[in-house]
Amino acid sequence: MTTTVDVEGSVALLAPETAERLQGIVMTTRDLPAMPQVAAKVIELASDPDTSSSQLQQVISDDQAMTGRILKIANSAMYSCSRRIKTLNEAIVMLGFNSIRSLVVTSAARNLYNTRKSRTGLKERLLWEHSIGGAIACRLLAAERAPLLAEEAFLAGLMHDIGKLVLNLRVPEKFDQIVQVVYNENQPFHTTEAELLGFDHTQVGALLVNKWKLSPALEEAILNHHNPEAMTADNPLLLYLDLGNKMCKKMGIGFIDDPELDILDCPANRILQLPRSTFEQAAEVLQTTLENEMEIYV
Repeated sequence: MTTTVDVEGSVALLAPETAERLQGIVMTTRDLPAMPQVAAKVIELASDPDTSSSQLQQVISDDQAMTGRILKIANSAMYSCSRRIKTLNEAIVMLGFNSIRSLVVTSAARNLYNTRKSRTGLKERLLWEHSIGGAIACRLLAAERAPLLAEEAFLAGLMHDIGKLVLNLRVPEKFDQIVQVVYNENQPFHTTEAELLGFDHTQVGALLVNKWKLSPALEEAILNHHNPEAMTADNPLLLYLDLGNKMCKKMGIGFIDDPELDILDCPANRILQLPRSTFEQAAEVLQTTLENEMEIYV
């Protein structure tokens, strides 16, 4: 039996004024980038089994920046294609609709990092590096044991802390205060956010996923990624997210650097039982990607 919490139930537990503030942060389109029109159309088409690759290509090709980024990522170490992908049609055919959906959401999420209102300094870079690192780590780990879950795991890693980017964009002074407490007092982000805001980044991120019309499974995983009771065999997406997140923390990708973190014997891996070699191989690809190819994502 799962003990996950849905986002509507989570918001309902908040005090009315706190819930209203949380909803306002996520749902106000004037200040928060909505899903770009092309990206929204691609996600809609990619979810339709009757869509052809030529239809998908036609929509994506209207956005040259997105097209270029998809080709770069398709040729990155993460996908390890046997030959170089030169055209958008090749990328769609070789990677599949789910992978293209992941890359389009990556491009959309990047808007939260590169918005003109965001101060793209060390804090923003660390947040985005952790998001990209988490996405790649989750995909690599899931691909080993559950390949059909790999792209959803990528999105879970990408979006799990997207609420922090939203808070940094919408309430920057308060988020600066949260970062100071996390750094100076060695406190977790989500508990500090709850104390200072009345809610945390998991709720913000889940609401954004809902607003962007991604998937209920993704929304649930993001909302519950700090909920230890939800780490069960019934929630494999959440388990891979937890392991990918821990990999990044162990490797120092983002705000937290915890080289002594034991991933092999953590609750999620007691269920999944991934061997040490899987983590070592994933860490090697992740390190190579971030060192040599991070510019693709920023």
